[in-house]
Amino acid sequence: MHNVKLGTFTFQPQKAEGFDFHVLRVKPETGLRLQPAKDMYSNIAVFADNVAVREHPDWISQSPLGPAKMGNNNFNIYWNVVCATQPEHRAEELDYMAQVDWQSMGVWLNSQYFADHDHCTCSRCNELYKRSGLDWFAWRRKEVTGYMAQVRERVKKQLVMSIQPDPVTSYERYGVDFDDFAKFTDHFNVVMFSKNYATPWYWEMITRGFKKLLKKPFYISLYVFGPGDNLVDVPTTQELLTVSVRCARAGADGFLYLTDTASQITAFQKDAVKQVDLIKKLRTFGGQPVQEFLDRVENWKKVVE
Repeated sequence: MHNVKLGTFTFQPQKAEGFDFHVLRVKPETGLRLQPAKDMYSNIAVFADNVAVREHPDWISQSPLGPAKMGNNNFNIYWNVVCATQPEHRAEELDYMAQVDWQSMGVWLNSQYFADHDHCTCSRCNELYKRSGLDWFAWRRKEVTGYMAQVRERVKKQLVMSIQPDPVTSYERYGVDFDDFAKFTDHFNVVMFSKNYATPWYWEMITRGFKKLLKKPFYISLYVFGPGDNLVDVPTTQELLTVSVRCARAGADGFLYLTDTASQITAFQKDAVKQVDLIKKLRTFGGQPVQEFLDRVENWKKVVE
């Protein structure tokens, strides 16, 4: 039994050897839906949904700085986001989660909260907020947490909740209270996607913050190779190994490595086992989690050579 868990996070229903578990992006933010795989977990983007907004433009989340729409640079949003209180979308997604849960090993959620700060100010949200008698932030928390309670009732297998890499202002930005989520989730997944990890110190600090705050084990998702990427546009293997070690020693319970296909994960593994000098250096970073992670990396030789 490994203490530091390793997983893959792919856009295709393919599995690479040498990992503890595999997560398929069954419904990414594009709104495209894939058939779940029985031997993989299923990742579902809840309110980030380009298809839903295209079919129902009036569902998009609103704010004083404009809608949660691709191209609105007031927010770090690269897709279109449905209002988090939209009743038809909420109901449909609950049914979808239950179906996917039945068809796979469990459900991993992301974008299961408000789009960002000051969202949502549509007429429905304004009315719900006024009727609640709560302040703005408490009302948003109530809406998000209440929906997560409904999700937990529908998902019978493993439920993992992804969160943004913001340990300080997730409550104000998204309506997310980590203690509330801990009541319903089996694990957290902190999404730390970046096109480079050249300054691992920052990622280690974020990990330390979450280690202090989260009351459930948490994974970290790291970016390896996305759809349509070129090698010059993605993190180097050396960066990925280094940031993994830095976050492991800060308390992360495991890592997911995002690629489009399993072959790209295997390419990462093949390059990782060649980093003999770097692995030797990283072993000096200390701590049992670091040693265990690097043992796992070196054991990839058995599956890629």
